[in-house]
Amino acid sequence: MNGISQYGKPEGEEGRRTILSMNAHHRKLSEWALSFIKDAKPAKILDIGCGGGMQMSLMRGMFPEADITGLDHSPEAVAAASEANSDAVTSGKCRVMEGSVEGLPFRNGSFDLVTAFETYFFWPDLESSIAEACRTVAPGGMILIVSESYPSLLFRRTNEKNRRLYGVNVVGNESMRSMLEAAGMSVETRTRKLRNWVCFIGRKAPSS
Repeated sequence: MNGISQYGKPEGEEGRRTILSMNAHHRKLSEWALSFIKDAKPAKILDIGCGGGMQMSLMRGMFPEADITGLDHSPEAVAAASEANSDAVTSGKCRVMEGSVEGLPFRNGSFDLVTAFETYFFWPDLESSIAEACRTVAPGGMILIVSESYPSLLFRRTNEKNRRLYGVNVVGNESMRSMLEAAGMSVETRTRKLRNWVCFIGRKAPSS
């Protein structure tokens, strides 16, 4: 399979190797992003594009009382994430399911925290997918969108290479902010410029 299909939707043995590689490669990025919400107290969490389940494991450690749902459109990723969190799956504190961000099978406001690590650049129709993800955020809740890439002159060649080889289409930070604000979020943007990392923290206003 080509790089686009394996990074966008891992399949088979090659896909499983890709998933394990991404778990290791993205760990520091994920820890950095999650550090900005360490004081949150979510009761229900949704991780969209959960991949191999590494971020779910990190959040289980941060928020031990929370119920966590992982969703991915790759059956291989669903299997890997389920294995990585097998104890929590068995206890009922965690579930992993196959599905797409285009039509999330959850009611409005179902989750206190919705996360998306290293995945938005594979979403079709990004603006509507952002709106769909934000729809599931409860009043007073938040969404966390994390990427190891954003448009930057310093990383222009690397970002272009990733777009060409793997289909990683990053958007500008202001564009992402605008889409989140249009979906009803107030937005905080954090960057680590020398790594080209970015984290968007969107917060939905509490119910009046």
